[in-house]
Amino acid sequence: MTLTLVTFLMIVGRCTILIYLVFCVPILTTILYFIFKNDTSVSSPNRELFFKDFHFGGHRGSPERAPENTIASFEKAKDDGCNLVEFDIHMSIDGVPLIMHDDTTERTGNCNLKVEKTTWEVLEAVDLKPVNNVTAKIPKLNETIDWCIENGMKMLFDMKNDNLKLIEIVAEEIRKRNIYDKVMVSSFNPVVPWRLKKIDPKIITGITLDRSYYSYSDDHRQSPFSTNIFTHFWNEILDEINMIIQPLYILPKFLGVDVVMLSFRLISENAIRESNEKGFSVLSWTVNDEDYMRILAKQKVPFLTDISSKVDQKIFKTK
Repeated sequence: MTLTLVTFLMIVGRCTILIYLVFCVPILTTILYFIFKNDTSVSSPNRELFFKDFHFGGHRGSPERAPENTIASFEKAKDDGCNLVEFDIHMSIDGVPLIMHDDTTERTGNCNLKVEKTTWEVLEAVDLKPVNNVTAKIPKLNETIDWCIENGMKMLFDMKNDNLKLIEIVAEEIRKRNIYDKVMVSSFNPVVPWRLKKIDPKIITGITLDRSYYSYSDDHRQSPFSTNIFTHFWNEILDEINMIIQPLYILPKFLGVDVVMLSFRLISENAIRESNEKGFSVLSWTVNDEDYMRILAKQKVPFLTDISSKVDQKIFKTK
């Protein structure tokens, strides 16, 4: 009714440009959507193999037992029975892909360096803060992949930014090793999975979803992106809009992702069922509560955890 009234007034007022906008913009948007939309048919067989016998994975390895995102941490995760290790990828200023969650070494290292502004030679020498008397260094991407292949571990690459060079390097690492059914690449940034699928449609991709993508920079929703109250309020509005349109799965369908990575805050039977009905596999993060673990195991939904040593693996064997 409202659209009809607006259209009538525009015709009476001879608002030709507005008439074109009202009718042409939705049509043009729809056409562009289907032109640039990715497809998942090529990667579906790889996804089936990837999720076979995958119950739980170590979020950054086993950060409670060794420094996160290190080979030592991944070894602990394997000892704990993890089927997969998740790690975060950045790149040094001289083009070396490396494993690090933050964009600086301040939180996990003994100094404060901006990763993307520092050479690998300098980053390689950084001592990470010990965890349980375990010390470690920052690993490179290629040596991490080598370790995972040798130890039969599936991998989840979490890419923090849409650096095109890094995206191309990641795609090439997967292609040359032919590990399409052993690696999944996910990101909060929708450009990453969209671009990866354009480069190589066989790669398993995912979009990471949470209630606080725009407003908070940490998993615990304690560090807002902005200290300006108005900016933060606007970011929270964007988060709410994102949650409202999420059940429509418009963005995941356009990106051509295979998996929706749902925060434990978003997990429900309805969310799992709706995702599966739309053709997406579901993976939950970061689950550190034993009750949540049992619920997800019952729903056949794999999850990431920080406390892999505390996962009761009997929950995956119950009918």
